[in-house]
Amino acid sequence: MDTHQQWADVLRAVSGPQPGADVGLLLRQAVELGRDVTPDTVGCSVTAIEDDRFYTPVFSDSLALDLDRAQYEAGDGPCVKAAREQHYEYFDVTTDGERFPGFTEAAVERGVRNSISLPLTGLEKPAAINLYASSGHAFDGERPRAVASLLARCVSALLAPPGRAREAADARVAPSRLEAAHARARLIAEAEAALMKQRSVSRTEATSLLIGRSRAESRSIFAVAREVVGAGEAEVPR
Repeated sequence: MDTHQQWADVLRAVSGPQPGADVGLLLRQAVELGRDVTPDTVGCSVTAIEDDRFYTPVFSDSLALDLDRAQYEAGDGPCVKAAREQHYEYFDVTTDGERFPGFTEAAVERGVRNSISLPLTGLEKPAAINLYASSGHAFDGERPRAVASLLARCVSALLAPPGRAREAADARVAPSRLEAAHARARLIAEAEAALMKQRSVSRTEATSLLIGRSRAESRSIFAVAREVVGAGEAEVPR
């Protein structure tokens, strides 16, 4: 199943009740989508707390699970803090390494340099979604943060217990907001694809071109992407 179909399945499920939907499968699809938040994202997982015990109910691969467990064993780390304190946690090895020495050691050993953890809302028990990347500052841009936020809302809606109607409704993302966020993510993907075709560059290089022009012109990356898609090949500096 391609990425667009996975997004379609997840977005459809959280926009309203889907009788007979396999929530476990949808959650696995969601964390798989987490690995596409940036070109360098290498793992995605969910951290949950039950009876003061941290555990990972769903994860994209063993790397994400190992990094979660390293934080549980240390009793601290971005995913632990995000779940326990219910706030966004950003981590970069070069600037935050001393904050979480146990996690930092495990991350460096596995080639991970950057992570973000976002709290999941509307649930009976605290939880967070975690994204791990192999390059520093991978999650600094507008697109990865917007897509990560969208993914967190989707996972929150999938995990919200059916019996808590009000909380589940609050946790669900309004279809208009889902579509807007998805459209922005799709716009960036289309601009990257256009540059990859026209310039014969990798997706990472295409993303760098978009970011470079955005910064050089002090404009939103989405405005640059619209020009790329509209013109076929934008005047993006090499």
